[in-house]
This record gives sequence, structure tokens and C-alpha cells, in this order.
Amino acid sequence: MCKCAPEEIIHCNRAGLRALPGEIAASTVSLNLSNNYLRILTTNTFRNLTFLHSLWLDGNNLTFLSPGTFNALSELRELHLSRNSRLTYLHANTFRGLLHLISLDLSHCNIFEIHPLLFSHLPSLEILDLASNNMRYVPQAFRNLSSLTRLSLEGNHIEAIGRDSLKDLETLYDLNLRKNRIWIIQNGAFTKLLRLGVLNLGHNFIADLPNQLFDGLIQLKTMHLEANRITAVNCTFRHLLNLRNLYLNNNQISSISDSAFSYLNKLHFLHLSKNNLSSLPIYLFAELPKLKYVFLSHNPWKCDCKMLWFLRWTATLRGAIEGLHCAFLGPHNTTALDVPHTGDLMDCTVPPELASEDKCKVAGTSVASGPPAPPSKIVLLALVCHVWYFARGWDTSMTTF
Repeated sequence: MCKCAPEEIIHCNRAGLRALPGEIAASTVSLNLSNNYLRILTTNTFRNLTFLHSLWLDGNNLTFLSPGTFNALSELRELHLSRNSRLTYLHANTFRGLLHLISLDLSHCNIFEIHPLLFSHLPSLEILDLASNNMRYVPQAFRNLSSLTRLSLEGNHIEAIGRDSLKDLETLYDLNLRKNRIWIIQNGAFTKLLRLGVLNLGHNFIADLPNQLFDGLIQLKTMHLEANRITAVNCTFRHLLNLRNLYLNNNQISSISDSAFSYLNKLHFLHLSKNNLSSLPIYLFAELPKLKYVFLSHNPWKCDCKMLWFLRWTATLRGAIEGLHCAFLGPHNTTALDVPHTGDLMDCTVPPELASEDKCKVAGTSVASGPPAPPSKIVLLALVCHVWYFARGWDTSMTTF
């Protein structure tokens, strides 16, 4: 049973349909056919619905879309084809005629290959969702998508991003490559993405971050690299001058260069929780005037001279840090970074490894001459392995963000 409310909007969701109802008015502008049993669509299926703006075909049993199926729908703005698990291949002319289509959802199908010309008939397309399919490489089908701003390839089986894989996506703002198997990214892969604002590479197999990896991303604001296999951070982010949010949590990072975040003058949010960090380099936060949120919980912090600078740096943030428990005891059985007692850590000098030559110096990164002053607007600094609020009688651990 289909419902009309008003007459131009028809809902046939979960109506048990195996074919398109014959009584649908030609004036219909929105048609919802989600969660039915449609299997095959032909060039005659929608030929009289020339006023359609929105069409939902998700959650059906579609196995084949005839070339030109949507040819009559020149006014269509959004098309939903997700959750058709038997849809594995699409002909090059499947979307011919959709000159004004803005949003296309092909997620949660079983598409393993995309014809290079599949999207060549979609000059107005802005949003393309290809998440949760079976693709093993980035399709070379984006050449004519001159309006595309959002692309999701999340949840596929992509292992590598080549130098030319993304070259045709110059208008892209949001690129989601989360939950793939990416372990190789060639230098220059992102150089054409001059407008990209959000890049999600979380939950992949990335281990190395070459210094030139993200060259070209001059407008990037948010970078997701959480849940990879990264062990060290050196100069990879030095050209991301507009970066505001950086997610590096749930990796295996044990080493961070003094100038790893230098020149990130707009960095607002930094997530380094759940790594293998035992100390931080003395100049790490020296040039981050906008830094407001830092999450460093669940690391094996070692309370020794290497972290004395951090103790002093956080002296004005006493209300934000409580009960930091270290993985290893420091001098005099120190177990928390707190205001030191007489004789505790007070005779520390800068360890040689903290005073060593900056690894990013060749890139023109300057380093402050002394320990950093705390940014004036930090409101939360979570440097906690386990936090107990004794005063309130709580026995709980800090939630990981």
C-alpha cells in the first residue's frame, strides 16, 4: 500500500512491491520505493515520471539496471540505491540523462568494479557515497565530476592510493577513506586536492608518514589518522597551515619530533590517546597558540626528568589535571605528575635527546629558544592513564574520546 502526502510525494516503503505500481501520477516529485522486492529496472520503468526530484530505491533486490533506466529523469536531484546487495556491476550508461543529479548513494552494495565512464553523465553531482562495497582500488571514474565536493569510499578493500588515484577530484572538500586496508600512499597522491577540508584515513594499516605525504592539502582543516599502525611522527604535517583537528589516537606512536606540529598555528584539537608515549619533546607545543583540547590518556607515561618541562607547563592548569598515574616510577617513587616535593625532579637538566638537532630543521621549521609558554586558552588537557576522584568518592576511569 502506497501513501500520498501530499499528492506529489508518494511513500511506498515496505509495501511488498515487486514492480512499480501503475497508478503513480506523472506529477510526482518524490517517490520512496525503499525496502521492497524490486529486481530489474528498465528504460520503461520511470519514463512517465519526468518531474521526479527524489527517488529512493534502497533496500531492494536489484540485480541489474538497464542502460538508460533513468534517462527520462532529467530533473532528478537525489538518487538512493544503497543496500542492494546483489548489485555488483553498473553499465557505463546507467546514469545517462541525470544532468541535474546532486546526490548519489551506492553504499552497501556489492560493487567490485566501476566503469571509467559510469559517472561521465553527472556534471552536477556533488555528493557520491560508495561506502561498504567490494572495491580493491580507487576507481578511475571521477574525470568529469567537476562539481563533486563529498566522496565516501569507507569500508571497501582498498590497499593503495597511487599518485594519480585522486587527480580528478580538484573540487573535493570531504574525502572518506576510513576502514579500508590502506598501507601504501604514494607521495603526491593529494597534491591536486587544493580545496580538501576533511580527510579521513582512520582505521587502516598505515605505518609510515613520509614528510611529503600530505603536500598540497593547504586548506585541510580536519585529519583523521586514528587506529592505524603509526610508530613515529616527524615532519609530515608541516605544510597543513589551516589544520584545526588532528586525530592520531589508537596508534603505536612512541616518538614525536620537537617540531612535528610546528607551523600549525590554527591547531585547536589534538588527540594522542592510546599510543606508546612515555614522554613528550620539550618544544612540542611551542608554536600552537590556538590549541585548546589535548587528549593524551592511556599512554605509558614515565615520570622522570623528560617530563619536568611538562609539569611546569601545566602549572597554571591545576584544575584540569588530577591524579596522573605513570606506568613507571620516577625518582623517590614518584607516581604522578604533581607539584614536586623538595628533592623530587628539581635537579633535572634538559636530557641530551631533548636538546638534539631538530629533525625538521631542513624543512625550514624554526624552534623556540626555551620551553614553551602555555597557550592561554586551553580549557581541557587530558593526560590521564587512570583518574580517581578521591574527593568525590568515585572509582572510575576516564572515558577515552
